[in-house]
Amino acid sequence: MPDILELRAVCRTFSHGIFHTHTTKAVDQVSFSLERGKTFGLVGNSGCGKTTLSRLITRLLPLTSGQILFEGTDIAQFDRKETKHYHRSIQMIFQNPEASLDPSMRLRDSLLESLSLHQIGHTREERMEKILHMLALVGLSEPLLSRYPHQISGGEAQRLVICRALLLEPKILLLDEPTAMLDVSVQASMMHLFKSLQQEFGLTYLYITHDIELLAWISDTIGVMQQGRLVELGSRQQIMEAPVHPYTRALLDSYSHWK
Repeated sequence: MPDILELRAVCRTFSHGIFHTHTTKAVDQVSFSLERGKTFGLVGNSGCGKTTLSRLITRLLPLTSGQILFEGTDIAQFDRKETKHYHRSIQMIFQNPEASLDPSMRLRDSLLESLSLHQIGHTREERMEKILHMLALVGLSEPLLSRYPHQISGGEAQRLVICRALLLEPKILLLDEPTAMLDVSVQASMMHLFKSLQQEFGLTYLYITHDIELLAWISDTIGVMQQGRLVELGSRQQIMEAPVHPYTRALLDSYSHWK
C-alpha cells in the first residue's frame, strides 16, 4: 500500500516586477511522503516555504512543476468527484481559529452547515448526533454551540475548528502552527488532544511549525526547510540528536540557547 501522500520534486515559482520578468522559487524541488497514521513535522523559519507548500497540497495554489500523489494517484488527474473526495480527506487547521469561523453564525449552525454542504447525514437530528459525539471527543460541551465565535476562548475556538474538520471524516490533517496563538498553558492540552485524536481515528498529520520543542514531541519524521528547499529529512531521533545540515544544527542551537 502506498504512503497516503507523496510529493515528488514539487516546485512553485512566483513572478514579480512590472513585466513579471523576475521569479522567486517559494518551493524548490521538495520531495517527501506522509506515512499513514504518523506525523510528519515540517520546520523552518518564516518565509522558508512551509505555508506555500501546504497551499499546494490543498490545491489552493497550482504547482509550477512536480507531482502530488494521494493514495498513489496524481491529484492533478482527479475529476470533479475525486477532487471533492480529496478536499474532504485533507483538512487544514490554521493558527488563528477565529478567522476560520463565520462571526455572524452561531457555532451550532456553523457545524451543521459544514455537514450539509458535504451531504453528510440525512436529517438535522442525525447531524446533531454526530456533532455532539465529536464535540465530546475534542473536550467541548453542548451549551457552547449556542454561542458566537467572539464569545468563546482561543482554545475553545481551536477545538471547535478541529471538531468541524473531523466531522468530514478526513484522513489527513494539515496543522499549520495550530497552537501559535494560544497560551502556553493551553498549548500542552491541545498537543495531547492531537495525539489522542490520531490514535482514535488513525489520522495522518503534517505538522508545520517553527517551534522545535513541539515538533520533537509530536513528530515521527522531520523535514527541515530553508529558502524553499528541503535541506534535511530524517527520523525524529536522527534530526534531534545527529543533524547533518548546518541549517538544522543552527536551528537546534538557537532553540537550545533560547531554552
